[in-house]
Amino acid sequence: MSFLMTVFGYLALAVSLAGVAFGVFMAASSKTRDTGKYFALWWVPGAAAASGIIMRDIVTFTIGFACFCVAGVVFAFEARGSGGMKRSSGSKTKKKRATRSSENTTTENERRNYRRRAS
Repeated sequence: MSFLMTVFGYLALAVSLAGVAFGVFMAASSKTRDTGKYFALWWVPGAAAASGIIMRDIVTFTIGFACFCVAGVVFAFEARGSGGMKRSSGSKTKKKRATRSSENTTTENERRNYRRRAS
């Protein structure tokens, strides 16, 4: 029985570390940066719970599992509150760019307006 618990613990640890790695990978992209951060942070307590299984420590497992559940609820509410995985429409993006053109560098302004010439 203890061998099966150890194997299950290592499998759970591998899954949780893969979740953290995937969250870091998601956070590397500018489009999914916030979601990736939350996803990576969500799986850290999962790794703690898995290490509690490996060490056969009920306190580490319980606290890790409770934190994993709380982080999952926060992740779900954050995804729903901020629009989740929905894509923003192009018109909103263009409006943002138009209102913040003064914050762009000269190179960005030239690249965006390279066809526009003064009369």
